[in-house]
Amino acid sequence: MAYLLAAFFLISMVLLAHYPSSEWAWRLYMTILPVMREPVFQLLAIAGIGFWGAFVISMLAALLGVYLAMRPERYPKSAFIHAHVALVATAFAMVRVVNTQAGLSSLSLPQVLRGDWSMLQITDSLLGAELLVLVFSACLCSHVAMIRRIRT
Repeated sequence: MAYLLAAFFLISMVLLAHYPSSEWAWRLYMTILPVMREPVFQLLAIAGIGFWGAFVISMLAALLGVYLAMRPERYPKSAFIHAHVALVATAFAMVRVVNTQAGLSSLSLPQVLRGDWSMLQITDSLLGAELLVLVFSACLCSHVAMIRRIRT
């Protein structure tokens, strides 16, 4: 879900570029912006990726997630890694939204540890809260699957 949301965020950017006066395009962009701004902009910052490369990567990751969800018993390690990459990206985005800082260099571990860990700003967005619950649930399910596999 997180990867698909990233792809929709990229689509909303294209819609804004082509229809800057569209209320619907702005509404879509502003709804997804607090949740996906940091992960998508980090992906776009990688040299050589570009906009369409980021879109293709996001869509392929989303399709891989669907495939892994349909066959959890075949690829438990891949599902585990896939879910946890989404969790790390979501958690990173949440920390960045709470701290409201512009650059990566301004975020350090000691600052995060003593920073404000309240999720007031991201939970104002129902989408952000739902995404966090979904990604956390995917990670929890992958942990349960790994534990079951070890026990058998």
